[in-house]
Amino acid sequence: MKKNEVYLLCLLFLFAFSLRCYDFSYPSFRWADENAHVPAATNYIENGQFEPDFWEHPPLRHLILYGFLQIFGDNPYGWRMRNILFGAAAVVLTYLFARKISGSRNVALMAALLLSSDPLHIVLSRYTFEEVYGGAVFLAAVILFLMHEKRSSVLVLSAFVMGCALAIKWYYVPCWLLLFGLLLRDDENYRQPGLVLFFTVTYILIPLTVFIASYYQWFGRGYSFPEFLDFITSAYYSLQKYTPKNFQAGMIFLSHPSSLEWFFKPVIVGQGTYLEGDRGEFILYMNNLPLWILVVPSMIATTVLAIRDKSLALAIPVLLFCGSYLLFLTVKRPVFIYSAATLLPFAFTALAVVTARVADRYGARFYYCMLAIMLAWNLYLYPFATAKKVPIAPYRYLLEKADIVLQ
Repeated sequence: MKKNEVYLLCLLFLFAFSLRCYDFSYPSFRWADENAHVPAATNYIENGQFEPDFWEHPPLRHLILYGFLQIFGDNPYGWRMRNILFGAAAVVLTYLFARKISGSRNVALMAALLLSSDPLHIVLSRYTFEEVYGGAVFLAAVILFLMHEKRSSVLVLSAFVMGCALAIKWYYVPCWLLLFGLLLRDDENYRQPGLVLFFTVTYILIPLTVFIASYYQWFGRGYSFPEFLDFITSAYYSLQKYTPKNFQAGMIFLSHPSSLEWFFKPVIVGQGTYLEGDRGEFILYMNNLPLWILVVPSMIATTVLAIRDKSLALAIPVLLFCGSYLLFLTVKRPVFIYSAATLLPFAFTALAVVTARVADRYGARFYYCMLAIMLAWNLYLYPFATAKKVPIAPYRYLLEKADIVLQ
């Protein structure tokens, strides 16, 4: 990588960090899921217990948050700096991912800028949602996988990072197995028993070992490995049986419990306050439909390009997007809009690929106009991701479509 591209990555990180960091100590008290996540981190480290958070989710998130609490203290910095840093890092990782699969700086830059300014990703980066740092860790594992080029040390590192992603959230299981399948497919490795054994040990057993190791504090309470298997099985079936009744009454996300809506209908939920002088202050979680509605057509177009060019690399964002999204579509439990954050790097990469291909035909001006319009629209919505006071008039049409809990 050339020096000027390294400078670009630094600028992207600073841009994403500044958008996420601006006045992030507001509110100064634990807000929303922070009321469960913060005490659960300490409770897990000290007692090996998951309460008051959901016991079904893997516990590496508790370990990471506890580390930030030790560094920054039990205050907004300790609660939120983890997500701010990982959210900004996800932007850089998105650039690297898009650059690797497309070979184009323009594709990588657009994908990274769209993620850096996406309102949903920003608002999730300012609180303790697992989707931000879990998604960044998973994306790092994917990039290492794409870069390994038969170097066993890089593949082992990818497997370790993938294990960390699995120990944060179960979302990544389908894509983890998909990458393992691609390993076996590459150069018909599945025909060589020695390589099959090596890849299985590397990309199956190492992630599983990391996943199990994250339960170290839980094992410290005296549980055995057979009891661990029973615990994981119970967690899986418990998650499948979740209904809206399992969540706190009045939870703001319950008005949109289906992932079918994410890329086709407006989803805007949150909390807000109307102030004097026709102004308001809101924290909204939204799917930014003018951009997101382009995702599925972009996935289809990227699939066509991958087939036409006989490029497995171009198919990777489609495969990873579908691997995760199909999971959300098929589970029986409610799936809320914040889970879509894990799809965004792949969605924006496909959108950038298609935009760049169209620009190849109609000129670079098309690319820069599209980038400017999409970036401007994201920044127009920025106040809703950061609880900034805004005039109601320019946003009234959005607020009328939103499910807002007024305070």
